[in-house]
Amino acid sequence: MSAKAILSLMFFVSVLVSGSLFVSGQTRQITQQPERRMPDMRLPVVSFPAGKSFVEVPFGVESNLMVIPVSVNGSRPLRYVLDTGAQGTSLHNAEIIDSLNLKITGTMPVRGAGGGAASEVSIAENVNFNIGGIELSGSRLAVRRLPKNSHFLAGFDGVIGRIVFSTLVVEVDWEKRVVRFYEPAKYKYSGKGTVLPVTFDEGGRPYIMANVRLSGDKSFPVKLVVDTGASHALSLEVGTKPEIKFPDGAAKIVLGRGGSGEITGYTGRVKNFELGGQTFKNMPTSFPDESLGVGRNDGRNGNLGSGLLRRFKVIYDYSRKQMIVEPNKFVGEPFGTAMPNNVAANAAQVSPAALPDYVGKYGNKEISVKDGELFYQRIGGRGAALRATGKDKFALNTDAQITFVRDGKGVVSEMLIEWVERDKEQLKRELPTSNQPTVRPQNGQSLSQAEREVRKLEREWLDAYEKRDTATMNRVLSDDFKLTFSNGSTQTKADILAQLKAAQDAGRPSSKFSTEDAQSRVEGDTLILTGRFIQTTERDGQTRTMQLRYTDTYAKRQGRWQVITSQLTRIQPQ
Repeated sequence: MSAKAILSLMFFVSVLVSGSLFVSGQTRQITQQPERRMPDMRLPVVSFPAGKSFVEVPFGVESNLMVIPVSVNGSRPLRYVLDTGAQGTSLHNAEIIDSLNLKITGTMPVRGAGGGAASEVSIAENVNFNIGGIELSGSRLAVRRLPKNSHFLAGFDGVIGRIVFSTLVVEVDWEKRVVRFYEPAKYKYSGKGTVLPVTFDEGGRPYIMANVRLSGDKSFPVKLVVDTGASHALSLEVGTKPEIKFPDGAAKIVLGRGGSGEITGYTGRVKNFELGGQTFKNMPTSFPDESLGVGRNDGRNGNLGSGLLRRFKVIYDYSRKQMIVEPNKFVGEPFGTAMPNNVAANAAQVSPAALPDYVGKYGNKEISVKDGELFYQRIGGRGAALRATGKDKFALNTDAQITFVRDGKGVVSEMLIEWVERDKEQLKRELPTSNQPTVRPQNGQSLSQAEREVRKLEREWLDAYEKRDTATMNRVLSDDFKLTFSNGSTQTKADILAQLKAAQDAGRPSSKFSTEDAQSRVEGDTLILTGRFIQTTERDGQTRTMQLRYTDTYAKRQGRWQVITSQLTRIQPQ
């Protein structure tokens, strides 16, 4: 799945509802197909946490995609791409599928973008999703076990779209990197943004009108599907309108990957693009060729991706058939960063002893040391050696400049990637698990009074999860408690209490929790506890186990200990 252009997530997940993915058991070649609709288009039942009419959830940004935490049937938060172009909901992380108590009702052959062979997905019914405490109950889920070496959707657990956007008002704030979900009946817009009418196809995908100028002096209108699951700014489909032609100097490349293989086409730039009262000049544009493999007759001329949408605060209000856009601080940023002319001549020496300073996971990217060189790799994709060009600065071939950002203590905390042909990325670093603090070992006889009290409280915390005991959970967690997962997503005390109550009301079986290798450090009225967290789930007579590293911080306030922060990092099976 190349980040250079189309990330066509919608072609996989649309298996649930339409012919975009081209669902067919007999046809063996790509043919022009009308939009089709599965018999069952029901939406989930939505319930908000008690006393709330909106919920705010932080999102990560990876390759211009929004990644939010989503729990499936009471699971740990999974990494889901929030995708307006996705007509259904998908899950493809083979390691988590068997632990979710999914009710598989059948299978379906599918063919996605990329022109490859058809594959098969399983369909699960009556699936429950939780986003920041909002429950979406009784949904359908497409389940596909992708091999570990698959490049398609690498680094993500799944994709979610229509069931969210069709039932909630969704406000995406790219500046603050938060998404707010509102009850449609209680939502009232009071800003000064531009209201854009939205139309929908039978699969529920949103379309807007915009104006584009490829060459000459005349602009013309285009009908575009709004697709937050695409990393590019704009994609136009040649042949859908006489004015849409390959621009002069367009270069043919691999644009990305769809559900059935590579998507090839051309890249170029359009002179002007007009949306929401803003005019964007010389904007990078993709022109997919016949490898897109999906015929259309819905009047669509192309696809508007996150490379452009991120330049606005966007309110998706399907209930009122509108989308509201407010320009943000990114609206004037250039599309891509020019590589300095002398980058090939720039060279710097980095001591081999300093290379581990940069090693770690940064979102869906990973930095390691190979053969004495710093090595960049997108998870599930190809990698390349980095060449040092200055202090904490490196070149990724001629595609991007990478700058590692240090915190106040001089420790590398972020990676800034300035791409030549697309928007820059700023990703937080997840330290290697070997860097976890190693202090006092687990030895009950050598523990201080504070350590004994906190370890007892830790056990009560785990018991509260097992028993869905909201009273104990309320006592153990501080009011400002925050749980952070390795993908950057977070949960608050209110979120956890709401999830416990929802799981209790639904009667879902509880997992068992334990810890091992616990180590602790006391600093006055603060105690840091680290170790290995183990979750055990019984299903169909089989036991499934998941392990994570944890770092919990406790504070003694008004004479009693409470946990104020927790961080979990998944330990991948060997």
